[in-house]
Parts: sequence; structure tokens; C-alpha cells
Amino acid sequence: MSLNIDPLLDEKFILTISQIFPEFLEKNLGVHAVREAFGPSKNEGLCYENCTSVEFQGEAKGKLFLAMDGYTKLKLLPKIARSFHIDPTIRSHAASIMLEFANQICAELISEMKLGRFQIDILPPENMNNKLVPIDLENLRQYILIYFLKDEDAKEYLGRIYLILLMQKY
Repeated sequence: MSLNIDPLLDEKFILTISQIFPEFLEKNLGVHAVREAFGPSKNEGLCYENCTSVEFQGEAKGKLFLAMDGYTKLKLLPKIARSFHIDPTIRSHAASIMLEFANQICAELISEMKLGRFQIDILPPENMNNKLVPIDLENLRQYILIYFLKDEDAKEYLGRIYLILLMQKY
């Protein structure tokens, strides 16, 4: 079965993510994000210690996963909580803080895509921490973007964030 693939749509998403994500981190957290790697991926699944999934639907369908290890979450969580004006020492808020963080990044992405005249909406974020997520490579294209994070002021390494984009094949 031959599927019609629209690489320009995928490229538009990837370029938009590549622009929005580092700007979002710099503006909201004062964190410098440098893209380390990017490319299509054939992984049949994913599992990260901290992972949030945001699904989008409309003219383009897919999911964006924001994933990181425990070290990166530990370093970023206080910065994210401060940006939301939440006390980062309240442990019960950690999961909801990370969900809202991913949701805001995806909302920015979708807003940019809408400016490009794509009719797309996002669904509520989903916590996928420590869950094995199978990826159906028959029906989805997969891209991974890896960002190295650094707090320039504190001269501190903050870890890596992985953005995994799944796009529905047509």
C-alpha cells in the first residue's frame, strides 16, 4: 500500500519547532538551547523518565513528545515553576507543572502553524512518564530533535531535552 507523504508539511513543523523551542526557553526560563541533533527516526517506541505528549489534529495529525531524563527535570523544574509563579518545593505540583510547560510549547507551535494557514488544534497534554509508547511506523513518520540546555548566567549544564515529532502519513 503506497501512502502519499507530504515532506513539506513535516519540514514546516520541524522548522517551526526549531525556531519556537529555543526562543521559548530563552524568553521564559533564561535557558539557552542548542540543537545537537535532528533527523528522521525509525524507533519502534520510546520511554523516558519524564515525558509529556501533546496530540494535534486538523489538517495535520500527529503528536509531539517533550522528553527528558531525571537530571534535566531536576535542573529545569525550579526554573519552570518560577516562570509559572509556583513554589517548586511542593512535590505534588511537579507533574502538572511539566504538563503545562509542554502544553505551552505546543500551543506556540500550533499558533505559528495557524498563522501559516493550517487548521490545527491541540488536545490536552498527557503524562507519559516511564511509559513505553509504541510507535506505528506503518502509519506515522517520526523525527527527533535533541537540544543541549545551558544556563549561561550560572554557567551550568542543564541536560538534554528530546522532542519527538510523530506525523500521520496520508
